[in-house]
Amino acid sequence: MSMTSVRNKIRYLLGDNSTTGYDLFTYNASAIFNLSEDSIISIDSVFKNEAEQNDSGFYTYNATNNKITIIGSITAGDSLQVNYTYYPNYSTSELNNYLQAALVHLSINNYYDFSYDTTDDAVYPEMEVREENLLARVTALLINPDNKSIRLPDVAITVPNDYPVDKKINMLIATFKKDSSGIFSILSQ
Repeated sequence: MSMTSVRNKIRYLLGDNSTTGYDLFTYNASAIFNLSEDSIISIDSVFKNEAEQNDSGFYTYNATNNKITIIGSITAGDSLQVNYTYYPNYSTSELNNYLQAALVHLSINNYYDFSYDTTDDAVYPEMEVREENLLARVTALLINPDNKSIRLPDVAITVPNDYPVDKKINMLIATFKKDSSGIFSILSQ
């Protein structure tokens, strides 16, 4: 099972929905430009001097270092606009780290010992849809535990009735294990 589906579910739970943005550059000497957002999904369009560059060979994008390189014809003073789609809050690598921690929590709480293979970005053995949902929820809980303590420079508000994150995860997994809904069959003797 590819983790793309689980990461999408985590993003839905956290409200980390894709959005569009753009960066403006003026070409001087280097044709390599750093994009301002970290979690870019795709480059949607590139404009040179307000004219869209439809030639697919006009630029290349390197997701590893988050840079776009203009390989088409440009001269000093040209303005460039790069339009892209991105996730505003969490990168894929951040989510992968939280996912691996969530898998540890599933094991600690005696649910199952799943393993994450980074080479093919998959969890083994294959998870059912309900288990994917559980993994996504545990991961989202690790990222945003919704603890109710607020600290400001001059005041602190702490709600003592809230549970620690590990206890919340424990209760979530216990509830998941006890869920007895599903398909039942009648056994006859």
